[in-house]
Amino acid sequence: MTTDTPTIRPAELTDLDGIAHIYSSLWCNYLRNRGDEEDALLASRFNVCMQLERSPITLVAEHEGEIVAACFVGFFDDGVPQSNPLWQDCYRDLLAQATKRAETADEDLEGSLFGDSREKETADRFAASGTDYAQAQINLIIILPAWQGHGLGRLLIERARAAMREAGRTKFFLMTDNQSDYAFYDHLGMTRIAEDHSQDTGDGFTVYMYGGEA
Repeated sequence: MTTDTPTIRPAELTDLDGIAHIYSSLWCNYLRNRGDEEDALLASRFNVCMQLERSPITLVAEHEGEIVAACFVGFFDDGVPQSNPLWQDCYRDLLAQATKRAETADEDLEGSLFGDSREKETADRFAASGTDYAQAQINLIIILPAWQGHGLGRLLIERARAAMREAGRTKFFLMTDNQSDYAFYDHLGMTRIAEDHSQDTGDGFTVYMYGGEA
């Protein structure tokens, strides 16, 4: 991997598979390891598109024609998330595919398809609580493993914060969990402002909300 700084630009419809590839490499390993390549592709494309449809700000980092990272920012107005019209048709199509596939899916596949949707319900409840942090949300930040640890995540969040300020937002939140690298957000000076245990099925899974200044 070169250390050249990737180009950061708005996501385009043709970027979906490149972003989904990163998502799949991070979170669909179980499906791919058991040979469910088509299901892994559907899960990654659907979940990425769901985040894009909720994100007026969509940033990708591109290096030599390859998408190596992405960061999506959503806005709330009085607790209601804004949508991105560019991605609405794509989202509706993938939602229909995911819903049909879930009719015959086992528990693991259903979780891969709709686990992120349930997390969005948690985010929406938090935003509707009236907290001042619910002006904006970093809906998703993903980086290819080979590019992690080189400052790209920090750079993307700096760009995301600048976009929030341009939109008149002063605070934001994001969601992570106790099975992820949440220490990264501590390192960036963000504050853990809430926890959610509604998805704990006995394994201690906890969702963390982090808040920050735009």
